[in-house]
Amino acid sequence: METLVQALISGLVFGAIYAIMTMGLTLVYGCLRTLNMAQGACGMVGGYAAWVITTDMGAPPIVGLFVGALAAAGIGILTHFISIKPLVGRKDIDFEMTAYISTLVVAIMFSAAIILLFGARNKAIDPLVEGRLHVFGTVTVAWQQVAVAVVAFICLGGLSLMLSRSRQGLSIMAVAQQFDAAKLMGVPAGRVYWVTMALAGLLGGIAGVLLAPLYFVSPSAGDLPILKGLTVAVVAGLGSIRGTIYAAFIIGLIEALVATYVGSLWSLPVLFALIVVFMIVRPYGLFGKPEEERL
Repeated sequence: METLVQALISGLVFGAIYAIMTMGLTLVYGCLRTLNMAQGACGMVGGYAAWVITTDMGAPPIVGLFVGALAAAGIGILTHFISIKPLVGRKDIDFEMTAYISTLVVAIMFSAAIILLFGARNKAIDPLVEGRLHVFGTVTVAWQQVAVAVVAFICLGGLSLMLSRSRQGLSIMAVAQQFDAAKLMGVPAGRVYWVTMALAGLLGGIAGVLLAPLYFVSPSAGDLPILKGLTVAVVAGLGSIRGTIYAAFIIGLIEALVATYVGSLWSLPVLFALIVVFMIVRPYGLFGKPEEERL
């Protein structure tokens, strides 16, 4: 029983992180109809920015979280102007595939730049909160995990309010639902694009900083999160915000249970098998739609 509770807690924590990481992919796909493969690089850069500000400058970890998130948002904007904006509106290319490849190249460039600046060795970063919380019996939870869950839920709640209540959020939803109609109604699509990329980068940076104390900071730190994010996106249905939240927690729980009762080496194979099943049985995911309206 205690083992099961420990696994469920771990699954919920990782599900929360996967949710905010994948939400960036979901927003970008909803607006631009392409996968942003630089999303993992945003998390990696956010982790390095937090490491610099906390280790070299001695700032508190919470300051590192804010700096890492802002740095990742800047990377999201830079990615937009480098690899997406020059492709928007061109009739001679397949925008979705070209932008996918272009953002993947940008992600590789950011990883190479990090190696040149900081080297290839892993960097350790302090958790937001030290110590452990005793639940019952032998079940304990690191306060870092509690902080991760709290920050993740705050981010998801804030994002939900922003998309449903703010003018910019409604503009993002309008472009995602029907691009042509949104332009006819005067929605500035160009601004919506880079704001969406900045928001996606911000979420990726937060996830990267939250994961950093668990996995260290390295030039390849964004590879595993983007892989998990794509898994969540496929299961959720590309562009589905509601599906992303459900799928993130489902995958987080499955991963934790498999790692606990079968072995951590089986986590990824089981997740890949899950993707194959969903692609065959329900290719549009849990809440995805075959129509253009995806959010």
